[in-house]
Amino acid sequence: MKYIEKNRFIVLLVFLLAISFVMKAEEGPLVNAMFYETDLRDAIHELSIQTGINIIADQTVNGVITVDLRDVPLEKALNMILSSGGFTFRKIEDYYLVGLADPRNVSFSDLSDFEVIQLENITVKEVFNLLPTFLTNYVRGERENNVLTINAAPKELERIKEYIRSIDKPRKQIEIRLLVTEVDSKIASDLGINLFQFTSGEDVDRTIAYSSRDNLLRVETDLYGHLLSQLRLMEEEQLASIEANPYILVSDGGSARFFIGEEQVIFIHNESYNSTRAEEVKVGVELEVMARIIGEDQVYLELAPVISHFINEANPNLLVKENSLKTSLQIKNGETVCLAGMTLKRDSDSTRKVPLLGDIPLVRWLFRSENKEENERELLVFVTPIIR
Repeated sequence: MKYIEKNRFIVLLVFLLAISFVMKAEEGPLVNAMFYETDLRDAIHELSIQTGINIIADQTVNGVITVDLRDVPLEKALNMILSSGGFTFRKIEDYYLVGLADPRNVSFSDLSDFEVIQLENITVKEVFNLLPTFLTNYVRGERENNVLTINAAPKELERIKEYIRSIDKPRKQIEIRLLVTEVDSKIASDLGINLFQFTSGEDVDRTIAYSSRDNLLRVETDLYGHLLSQLRLMEEEQLASIEANPYILVSDGGSARFFIGEEQVIFIHNESYNSTRAEEVKVGVELEVMARIIGEDQVYLELAPVISHFINEANPNLLVKENSLKTSLQIKNGETVCLAGMTLKRDSDSTRKVPLLGDIPLVRWLFRSENKEENERELLVFVTPIIR
């Protein structure tokens, strides 16, 4: 048994020595030299003479070097004297080529490697937004196929690949729920009391806060369904109307754009030229949302809603009013944010008359009345991000 263990030890020792010899052979022969403010090209020439290996410096190599080399393998010595100037080297058959790994250098193709990377979880655009500026010169992207091509010196190539591996990872999904409703202005001020008045038998953990600075009503509750139910009850009492209730999934850090409304054609008359032209106008709610996960249970939101509507729906050719807001905030996962403070004013004309008598010329004004009403409703946009 001892004999077998001794043989195993000898084999292992020989194996380790062989690996060490191969590694040293790959790094090249040892060099000894002391350079003090020596021209870099002269230092390279000295290493070439000592080792008997041709080391060719291209036209980009310049500068001075101060270094003390004692029994240093050739390739390590080259790294030491070249790295301070941003130069690199490449072994080609039985000689070394030294130069600047810059795409503008004519020797770049000989000093660099080429690799294609298929992105799995992020886009080409996101890579270029995150990649350090000094590395972007080595990378090209094809957005259609979401592919990167890297052409760089081996050291930079590995650095870029490692960086891409660190960011090209599966990202969490965020479900963004949107609820758009119109509420009678008379009860809008009582929202904190009435809109979220759940029955006492339900166990609902909630906090309601209003910020006048950014017109945001924050509802800290994970019971989104209760909010929707209360609004539907108000809708039955004609105190509110739910315009839309869509949702969409976005990746962490992604954005989504909602449009809830319609396109209408209005006719604009130009009296100067006695002409009329048709123009398409979007009226409704357009909301752009960017969501990013912060920590374990927080979501950072950027919200940019644009609300447009006709002032007088009876005659929509007159004027379209547009409200817009841009804000950002950080909330808990499942928390609901309400964009408030957007008032919709609609003018309407109505005529009441006695049948037949109200149409008789000269005396019809005695049997008819015209009313002009101004109706105000608050437009509320509820946004709820949920981490999936």
